[in-house]
Amino acid sequence: MSSKDAAHELKGPPPPDGQEAEASRDLRARCDALFREHNDALVRAVYARVHSWEEATEIVQEAYVRVFRLNDPPPINFLRAYLYKTAFNLASDSRGRHTRRQQREEFVYTEVYRERERENPTPERLCLDDEMRTYLQDAVNKLPPKARMAFTLVELEGQTVREAALAMDSSEMAVYQLINRAYASMARFVKEQRGRK
Repeated sequence: MSSKDAAHELKGPPPPDGQEAEASRDLRARCDALFREHNDALVRAVYARVHSWEEATEIVQEAYVRVFRLNDPPPINFLRAYLYKTAFNLASDSRGRHTRRQQREEFVYTEVYRERERENPTPERLCLDDEMRTYLQDAVNKLPPKARMAFTLVELEGQTVREAALAMDSSEMAVYQLINRAYASMARFVKEQRGRK
């Protein structure tokens, strides 16, 4: 895309008087010079942010269009800074849109996949679930008695921490600590067991 192409994208009525026409020609000449000197570098700089040559080129083109739409353009040095800043802002907006879209797509895919897997689990999934259930049961059995009791009451039987603390004749803080230790111990145990396979 050349700066002339960007100028053609600028729609609108022609300037009413000669002074505005002169200002428009001056802006076009400054943008032509800016394009010749900095386009390749600007596209590379935007590419570093968006990782797509096609998208970087489109973003730079949009930045040039926005520069051409300026009513009161700054001097040439500031125009270059304005162009770069505009392109970087557009790249940032584009990256944010892509990230949000990707997160939505991943969320939808994950939810659909989980729902389908719940309805029709694969043999591999059933085997993994059985294997993990065995690991977890072994991990719970290997816990120290107080940690096992706190974990069982709160996590498996669904009691509140306060109810478990009353049943164990302990403080709520002690039950929280026992449950945290139980999780840490179980995670280590399961990791070790899976590492042996």
